[in-house]
Amino acid sequence: MQDREIAQREAEQLRKELERVRRVAGAGASSSRAAEGSQTDLEDQLAAAVRKAEEAQTELAERERELRTATDCASQLQGQVDAATGERDRLCIRVEAAELLVAKTTRELATLWVQGSSVD
Repeated sequence: MQDREIAQREAEQLRKELERVRRVAGAGASSSRAAEGSQTDLEDQLAAAVRKAEEAQTELAERERELRTATDCASQLQGQVDAATGERDRLCIRVEAAELLVAKTTRELATLWVQGSSVD
């Protein structure tokens, strides 16, 4: 966000400078062709710099949108990971409970077999 503000300020400064140069050129127009050519060159350079700053600002805004989209996707994926982790933990608990039940049932069955064989 800070880069965007800097780019906006630079573009605005360049626009103001271009306007100032144009006003000076309009107010104090020189009769010399060399001075006019130099003035026009400066205006062209300034206009190019303004366009470049505006393009950079546009590119920065696009990158910002892409970053927001990527951040949203990452957040959604993290939510899915969290849900899967929770489900895995629940299944592990169920497995442990089933293993305990099998062990308990096996002990009870062994006890019944021992009691049954001593009766015979």
